[in-house]
Amino acid sequence: MNADVLATIVRTTRTGPLVCSVALSVLVLLVPIVLGAELDFLDATLTLHLAMVAMLIGTAFVLDDPAQTLTEVLPFSARYVRAVRMALTLVPVTACWAVLLWLAPMTVTSAAAYPRTGLVVEPYAFLAWTWACAGSAGARRAGRGSTLAALALLVLSVLPALLPDSVAFYVSPGAPAYEESRLRWAALLVAGLVALLLVVVDWRPAAVRRTG
Repeated sequence: MNADVLATIVRTTRTGPLVCSVALSVLVLLVPIVLGAELDFLDATLTLHLAMVAMLIGTAFVLDDPAQTLTEVLPFSARYVRAVRMALTLVPVTACWAVLLWLAPMTVTSAAAYPRTGLVVEPYAFLAWTWACAGSAGARRAGRGSTLAALALLVLSVLPALLPDSVAFYVSPGAPAYEESRLRWAALLVAGLVALLLVVVDWRPAAVRRTG
């Protein structure tokens, strides 16, 4: 891939919503920090998850293809264009998540260290499912699956909060069930990656689907 093709893919990617969602996610944590909130581990973790969901909302839009007539003439398949968009999006998402994990302990009142290592995989689990929904919906909506993907992300983020404690996802670091919840997040990530892979393998431009 030459620089011109890469520049075209970047230019035709909807990055505006992602920039806004990243800024909003940082703001979610900065507000309690500036206000001097003293949260316990559970409340701090829930606030971190709220910031995480805010960050991921923008990722639902990067697979939209408003310039489909332009990207269709590129010397690469539409599947490859989407893969590049996902790879490029992982850079700001990972950077933002690192910032959020750095800010999270500043919301905690406890003098004990706020454990963050086990929280690393969580946004990627949601991200895989968000992109799977965006790719699946986009294949049926002329390349625009962002609305349904964003709604799916919101639903997915709420459902774990409704589960009983025995299978909880949102668990305070250091709690007895914390390690088991890490396994659930890992399973959610693996399932999301499988779903995304199936969508990517099956995805074809809308025009091809209509004529196939």
